[in-house]
Amino acid sequence: MKYYILLFIVLGSSLTSFAWRDIYNDHVQNERESTANSSKLLIYFSRADENWQVGYVERGNTAVMVDYIKDLADVDVFEIVPEVAYPAAYDDCIAYVTDEINGNRRPAYKGDINNIADYDTVFVGGPIWWARPPTLFRTFFEAHPELNGKTIIPFGTHGGSGISSYKSLVQEYFPQAIVLESLGISGSAIRNESSKATVKAWLERLGADWKPSGIDDIPVNAFQNGIKYNLLGQPTDGSKGIYIQDGKKFIAR
Repeated sequence: MKYYILLFIVLGSSLTSFAWRDIYNDHVQNERESTANSSKLLIYFSRADENWQVGYVERGNTAVMVDYIKDLADVDVFEIVPEVAYPAAYDDCIAYVTDEINGNRRPAYKGDINNIADYDTVFVGGPIWWARPPTLFRTFFEAHPELNGKTIIPFGTHGGSGISSYKSLVQEYFPQAIVLESLGISGSAIRNESSKATVKAWLERLGADWKPSGIDDIPVNAFQNGIKYNLLGQPTDGSKGIYIQDGKKFIAR
């Protein structure tokens, strides 16, 4: 009789252990899936060639800012490229854009993006021309009403007027969108090292300074008893950087 009681206890403990292990693994899998489904898109327009206070550049001011964001955050990128390129010379571009604004034109752009619905958060940015975004953005916004209801983060470069008009334009077209803190940097300063630091601080405030790593590939066991592991699967004290503990991911700054 004692033998059967002991066997029952052992089997019961084993079954309970396996049940908790399954529940735990399901929890970890769900956490990973929810993380993978959190996605960000960056939409931008930038003009190279001759820029005010910068001269001729091969990469536009806003494109440089986009490079910083791509280095610091996990984003998919769609560039709005006009079908008819803007004039390379600054004075010629002024005349061209003035005519575009006065005529309330909607310049066409090349290609398109058809999966905006897959993204939760959308960065939208470009230069400021005559205290407003280029009319190219009106063309794009009118073609994509699905941006309404998204979380939108405006950004861009300017010559001194700031970029608040991007927020105004977003709210004009997408009144149900959640518009978060924007960031504008002077085009003449965007290539300074301090500008990348400014972008980094901005992304940290937004909670968007996240890039994927191999942490999701580390197997997690339900019986780690609080041990912390780094991205290489090695035990760590967790004092700095990314680590996992009991199936949860943490960042120690």
